[in-house]
Amino acid sequence: MDRSAGSPRVTAALEALRASGERVTPARQAVLRVIDAADGSDEHLSAEQISERVTRLEPSVHRATVYRTLTALTDAGVLSHVHLGGSATVYHLVAHPRERAREASPAAYGLGDGHPHAHGHLHVQCSICGRVQDAPPDVLDEAGRQLREALGFDLDTTHAALLGRCSDCAGAAGR
Repeated sequence: MDRSAGSPRVTAALEALRASGERVTPARQAVLRVIDAADGSDEHLSAEQISERVTRLEPSVHRATVYRTLTALTDAGVLSHVHLGGSATVYHLVAHPRERAREASPAAYGLGDGHPHAHGHLHVQCSICGRVQDAPPDVLDEAGRQLREALGFDLDTTHAALLGRCSDCAGAAGR
């Protein structure tokens, strides 16, 4: 089996690594495949969870290698990470030029137009139960515009989760 084979997103990430002179190792391939699978199923994996899955995929890859790989792939611009309130950091593959075709036609990649990984997204996390949900990136467009006009501040909604209460916990509080 060709271990480098994967989705168009993994292929694009590997091409981006090669184009920037980065090495493509079995550990990097395994990490990318695990994160791509998690993104496709709307999971938000921490470094520890990624390490566990990489070990199942590539038993020879040590946990410390996974952590170093996450840092290296983030520094290389292939991964992004989001800090969750009171929790771990989670990782996603970032879109590269090849992904523009995917974003233009998400259904061709098995994603509906409304799928958050098709067009980028932000994260919201329930401060009661810890549940993490993806939200459309344009939800904060107006707040971003106001901050830019009033303070010259560019809002980055991709690096941290917004905290609040999910519908289940908000409903439970009202009972």
